Amino acid sequence: MSDFIFANCLLIDDNPVDRFVNQRLLAHHRVAQNITEIGGGKEALDYLQDCLLGTHPMPDLILLDLMMPEMDGFEFLRHYNLWVSKTEKAPKLFMVSSTEDDRDLKRARENTHIIRLLRKPLIPEILIGYLA
Repeated sequence: MSDFIFANCLLIDDNPVDRFVNQRLLAHHRVAQNITEIGGGKEALDYLQDCLLGTHPMPDLILLDLMMPEMDGFEFLRHYNLWVSKTEKAPKLFMVSSTEDDRDLKRARENTHIIRLLRKPLIPEILIGYLA
């Protein structure tokens, strides 16, 4: 039996340094056994579509960056809403950002898919606390 919290995590962030650091933290704290890193919202939506087809394992956890070029986290969530309606079990989704913008914080709180907006840098103990 695995002592990881989740089998599969999808880490969506355009910053390769943030992806590297977060991947290491998630692995070290045994949050997810398999971590897939994707650099943008469109690619993440394509990946999730492939999950529906069985090409990739379905993520149990998604960490979504807010500020990304081409498609920010909120634009991703508009498309994600349609995708998640086709799944049997929705992944736990956290938005990760360094934003201090009250409008972004409010939008994140109001989105039914987001469990919590976590501040960068990611602190795994805080993430784990929201999973308990």
